[in-house]
Order: sequence, then structure tokens, then C-alpha cells
Amino acid sequence: MKKLIVALVLLCAASVWAVDLRNEDSRRYEVKIHSGGTTHTSIEGSTTQMSVCSDCEIEVVGVGSVKASGSETVVIKNGSLEVR
Repeated sequence: MKKLIVALVLLCAASVWAVDLRNEDSRRYEVKIHSGGTTHTSIEGSTTQMSVCSDCEIEVVGVGSVKASGSETVVIKNGSLEVR
């Protein structure tokens, strides 16, 4: 039982320290998340994807790429990237 509680606490703590990806533009973007391997995904306009990684490089195709970690948020705004 103690191991289960410890595992749950660690899982919750990991999600607190995860990078979010927010698209403040109205258009959809293709996204590559480089963290060990590469994950291909997309993000619709005016949406947020929570906990995409804990330490990674996020590449928005046709826009650029940034490195992010911890509780940072990568924001797509006016066709450019920034880390908040």
C-alpha cells in the first residue's frame, strides 16, 4: 500500500513539472516534440495541450523550435514561439 501511495504522489508531482503547449493563433500547426525520440502531433488554433513533456525541444513546423522544461509554457502567437 505504501508503494502505491508513493507512486501516486510521484505521478502527480511529475504532471506539475510538465511543459504545456499553447496556440494563441487561430490556425492549426504541425508539431514535433523531441525528447529522447520524436513525437509528431498537431495543435488546433486557440487551444492548449497540457503536459507535453518534462524536458524537450518543441518544433513547430514552419515557425521554429524552442527548448523548454519544468513548468514552462511554450506559446505560439502571431506565427512565432516564446517560452513563458
